[in-house]
Amino acid sequence: MSNSTGTPDNKPIPELPDGELMLALQNGRDAALDELMKRHKQPLFYFVTRYTRDEDTSYDIVQEAFFRVYDRAETYNPSYRFKTWLYQIALNLCRDYARKKKLQSLVSLDAWTDDEDKGSLHDVLASGENIESLTEHRQTLKLLDKHIDKLPHKLKTALILFALEDHSQEECARILGVTPKTVETRVYRARKLLMQKLAQSL
Repeated sequence: MSNSTGTPDNKPIPELPDGELMLALQNGRDAALDELMKRHKQPLFYFVTRYTRDEDTSYDIVQEAFFRVYDRAETYNPSYRFKTWLYQIALNLCRDYARKKKLQSLVSLDAWTDDEDKGSLHDVLASGENIESLTEHRQTLKLLDKHIDKLPHKLKTALILFALEDHSQEECARILGVTPKTVETRVYRARKLLMQKLAQSL
């Protein structure tokens, strides 16, 4: 038998997709939140840490994000992808944190390039001449990190979602509340500004 929202009451929680877990949560099945946290807490923590560069702060933000998921479960629209909704909540919390602390940082590439095979610098600046050679110079990474910190928030947000988190333009657009073309433009502008700043610094 199904409940009033169509979520099977007797279906095991781990078998439910995210959207149905939210419907279950709306109907009082608190175990649904545990399953959502199990699926999304770790990647969300990585995402937030790339903004704050502070693990303690990131942990608090992630905890608050899931608290808001629980507290605002009734407002969730099942036609809306849960991950997008969750990341929007976390993004707003990151923005609030940055405002309170007057921080402009988004991500420390220097801290996320221990694995050379990942080519984080190349991922961020996927276009442009001789980008690959820059990955060999740790000092360049530090300069890049410094200049990313100074990018306008909207450009940094698009850059991390698209280039570092590997979201599609469409997914970035849904999270940021803009069009895919706007995402493309912001990422392009971010890359262009970074290359200009690096050229001036090197």
